[in-house]
Amino acid sequence: MALSGAIMAAQHCSERLLDFFRKEFQHEERQGFPRLSRVPSTFAIAPLAHYRSLNLNERLDFIDCCACWAVACFGFVVGVDIDHKQHPYYQQWSHAFGMQYSCSRLGVPLERACVQQYKVDARRGVASSVSVEDFQRASSVLARSVKAPELRKRVREALRPYGYRRTDHLGYWCRHQGHEFCVHVSYGGARAHHQLKYGVVHPELSRKPIWSFENALGFVMGDYWDYIVEETVNDSMSLFAELVGYSLELPDRIRAAAA
Repeated sequence: MALSGAIMAAQHCSERLLDFFRKEFQHEERQGFPRLSRVPSTFAIAPLAHYRSLNLNERLDFIDCCACWAVACFGFVVGVDIDHKQHPYYQQWSHAFGMQYSCSRLGVPLERACVQQYKVDARRGVASSVSVEDFQRASSVLARSVKAPELRKRVREALRPYGYRRTDHLGYWCRHQGHEFCVHVSYGGARAHHQLKYGVVHPELSRKPIWSFENALGFVMGDYWDYIVEETVNDSMSLFAELVGYSLELPDRIRAAAA
């Protein structure tokens, strides 16, 4: 009987968390996706466009899969562990984040590869697999892209309201409202899929920087920001600061939802 009671309690906790994350997605949708639509990531842009193309029943299944992913990421805070791959809509949902939509993900790293390939082919004197039009488009994006040194400067500025104090191998350490936390930021590289990837580290919970707004909404790899350009960088960094705040509060909100 005691074991059955424990199982039932775990199931109720799982359902409460699933409902919490469903509502997170639905609240964002009711507002017109004011944050998600501004995320400078083709890993978020393409799946969001796919979601908007679905009918009502498909959207509900998609939201449910997003909630399962979020619980799989964050449920450990309250001892909940689920396998999001067991959801009956998982296959269709996962396609939105896989190769099926990769053709629409023309972020800065891919545009850089496009330009490099065109130039290599030109030096070899062979017909390039990259068209002149694609080369010109990619060159325009690269000319407007924001480089790592500028991003590092802007990240520090964005974190000052959170009491940014120091940087080490884990990231940017802050102290806000009596709580010490770290923001892990990767700035990509020659072979990376992003310009900036972020995750909030809660040392008392885990050293893994999995805490992000995009993961909470079930948008896999949405925190791989790969389309930060000059005309939108101010808004992107304002959003970055907002999403750090969201990620900072998320553990306590999960605990409250599970209680």
